[in-house]
Amino acid sequence: MTTEFENDQVWLADLPKSETLEFTELLPKYKLLINIQWAIFFALGLGLIGFAYFKFDDIDWIWFGVGLLIWLVLLLAKFSFIQLGFPMKGYAIRQRDLHYRTGYLTHKLITVPFNRIQHVEIRQGFISKMLDLAVLKIYTAGNSAHDLSIKGISLETAEEIKKLVTSKVTQDA
Repeated sequence: MTTEFENDQVWLADLPKSETLEFTELLPKYKLLINIQWAIFFALGLGLIGFAYFKFDDIDWIWFGVGLLIWLVLLLAKFSFIQLGFPMKGYAIRQRDLHYRTGYLTHKLITVPFNRIQHVEIRQGFISKMLDLAVLKIYTAGNSAHDLSIKGISLETAEEIKKLVTSKVTQDA
């Protein structure tokens, strides 16, 4: 029995558009987590600037002021980008793939087909656990690092998505 070979042309206009996807927003607690993480980072930076000023006598107060000004500009820029970029973050699940978008100045959309997924894991850090947040990491074939991390979801949602993805992966196998 012979099978007929098909290789039909695909028209770009016929492909489903990712712009039509309705993304699920991340939990507002995730923005709090990001703010806490960056506040710790900037507090350490401020401590380092203060330590350098008081430890080394030859640092002029003008350089200390310049260091504080740079610190303040970076602090305001980072927290502004967090506020402006957070509404862009989200995930969407379709019949055959998973999408995650992020970015404010530069937009990033990651799509992972279910048939490429090798395994899925859920992680929680110390602060994440206190806020009942989790990260769903998805690993695909041929890559040693994870290909997609969905951050800012509840542990319950992460477990539901993991269960769905695992069932889709075993279904396609």
